[in-house]
Amino acid sequence: MVGITVSIIGTLAIMAAFANFEGRKRTTTSADDAQQSGSYALYQLEREIRTAGSGLTQGRNYSVWGCAINALPSSALPAPFNAAALNMPPNAPAMPVLIAAGGSSSDVISVMGGNPALQVFKVGVTSAPTNASLTVGNGFGILQNDYLLGTLTNGSCEIGQVSAITGNSITLASATAQVTGLANAVNVFDLGPQPVVSLFGVDTTQNALVEFDQLQRAANGGATGVPIADGIVQLKALYGINNGTAPSNVVQQWVQPTGAWAISALTANTAAAAAAVSQIKAIRIAVVAESRLPERTSDYVNTSTTLTLFPDLGSTLQYHVPIQPQFRYKVYDTTIPLRNALITRYF
Repeated sequence: MVGITVSIIGTLAIMAAFANFEGRKRTTTSADDAQQSGSYALYQLEREIRTAGSGLTQGRNYSVWGCAINALPSSALPAPFNAAALNMPPNAPAMPVLIAAGGSSSDVISVMGGNPALQVFKVGVTSAPTNASLTVGNGFGILQNDYLLGTLTNGSCEIGQVSAITGNSITLASATAQVTGLANAVNVFDLGPQPVVSLFGVDTTQNALVEFDQLQRAANGGATGVPIADGIVQLKALYGINNGTAPSNVVQQWVQPTGAWAISALTANTAAAAAAVSQIKAIRIAVVAESRLPERTSDYVNTSTTLTLFPDLGSTLQYHVPIQPQFRYKVYDTTIPLRNALITRYF
């Protein structure tokens, strides 16, 4: 009996120590998971946004920025990009970066840019183009399989893909849902063979940062976004603007993407919209990552009920994100200069 009693006591002590160790291990692992997810999500966003506007640098001065791209299907966007609060147009406007305010939900970031090998300036169209071909003033640097973004006579834009080029004569790929040709194009801009025309947002059903490729939406079914980082529960962004009283590349003020800085205002065909777009020099992003599994109350309880994003800014620019007490959270905050948008003053 004595031996059995001692064995039971020893077993209980070992199990208590084991349970304590597992609780601490779970806490550490959960925090590490949230840290990795948040840092990777921010890395992916930063990589795409830093190259935004490539191939469109001159576009602001030639009726590109803000024009609706006709080649992108106008069918409703899939979740999470179809929320009413976002007011996200189904055919993304041609702009390096746009932010759709999600209200209490996550924002959505629209990114557009190309990877042209040689041609970075606008190219004038010298013949009456069709859906199948066109002749340009200078075909140097335009390569087979490159995508061309064209400004049309009606003020909209179109995308076509080069299937062959001989001198200045370009043959376009057969008209499809993704690329319907460049009939009535005035100027074209080379976006390279793998342009980015994507939306980034948070899918709350699976707690993941997802990307939706609008250029290839017909090819991939157009149903859902592609997860690129799990454990993400919130995404918020601000525009960094220069109001003209400091050197042009300096961010003087941060603004939320609402009112005069909403997508509908920035893409309007007005002098005020053009002036506002020219003021945007950077965006600031905050990403919130959550651990995958809840922890036991005996191991960890977070007494906070909210996280404050952009805490160093004024209260009108802050967001307060509700959190659950038994999860670990990491907040990642960074500023990304729109380097391709900044150099438009030289053209």
